[in-house]
Amino acid sequence: MNQHYDTRLSVELYLDALQGVETQFALIRLALGELSKNAIKGFLKARLEKELGKIGDAFVKAKVIAQGQLVEVLDVVEEGVKKLVKKQHRKDSRPSDTRFKIELSEDRLNQSELLLMVAHFESFMKEVHRTFLTAAPAKVFSKRDTKFMLREAFQDEAGGLFSKFLKELVIKEVKKLDAMRIEQRSEYFSEYFGVSFGSQVDIGDLKEIMEMRNKISHEIYCPPPLGPEEVTDQPLVPDKMLERARGLFREVPRRCVEAGAKVYPSHFR
Repeated sequence: MNQHYDTRLSVELYLDALQGVETQFALIRLALGELSKNAIKGFLKARLEKELGKIGDAFVKAKVIAQGQLVEVLDVVEEGVKKLVKKQHRKDSRPSDTRFKIELSEDRLNQSELLLMVAHFESFMKEVHRTFLTAAPAKVFSKRDTKFMLREAFQDEAGGLFSKFLKELVIKEVKKLDAMRIEQRSEYFSEYFGVSFGSQVDIGDLKEIMEMRNKISHEIYCPPPLGPEEVTDQPLVPDKMLERARGLFREVPRRCVEAGAKVYPSHFR
């Protein structure tokens, strides 16, 4: 008996993926919060020993091919390098610096979670867009001056050429919209498919979230914070923004798929 697979677009797997991201980061935050000072020190010490071991191995290999006084020079250099590494380890192991690292890690975790959520959101929204175009290509392309030779339509009895032509149009259209700002994408979905991304407040929040994603991903490198106060008082991605992103990245795709299922039930569910 052949098993039937429902190929219609659903929001379920996407929402599961978002929940997975949120759960994974929640577990990391829990682990960070539960770490004792001794556990952190043990971790840093183990990392120090590993780094010193790598340095030692590298110098052993260098000394194998070295001769005479060069071996003595390498001994001195090795000792100097290891001293610098140990000095940095002592700095990293200070209680105040350890606390700072946790605070910094929490903000970096927020940044990382936001980046992953945006990646899932944009990837799924491209699939939503593709499905709308496949279900109702005339909604968009009938208003365009798109050229297709009439003789090709008559010669193509099986519809293969036109199908290929339409598929290429869809790919280009999806790519074009994906490069636009989020407010432009919202206007596009509203104009062509009658789907709203939300209120003006929602669109404003989405715009702020996307701009933050761009700042994290693409802007010129900025020096890291110099102390805990710079992280706790001015986190790059506040908890409030992260919570808002979690909500919007669920609401917008769900709203689009539900609207699609009402009009095009053979493509959405």
